[in-house]
Amino acid sequence: MNKDFDELKSELQAKLLFWNNIKSKQTKAFLILVFFGVIGLKVFTTILTFDWLARLL
Repeated sequence: MNKDFDELKSELQAKLLFWNNIKSKQTKAFLILVFFGVIGLKVFTTILTFDWLARLL
């Protein structure tokens, strides 16, 4: 379990290093917008899928 925790920690550090290396505020804003867009799309399609399944039953 400790090995998994270390692997997760190193992965998070790599992501943070990538984020800190981005100098453009426009690029950071775009990445945040894409992140929220993907989450919103997932929630929206899940709700529609469950609504569609409820109509079948």
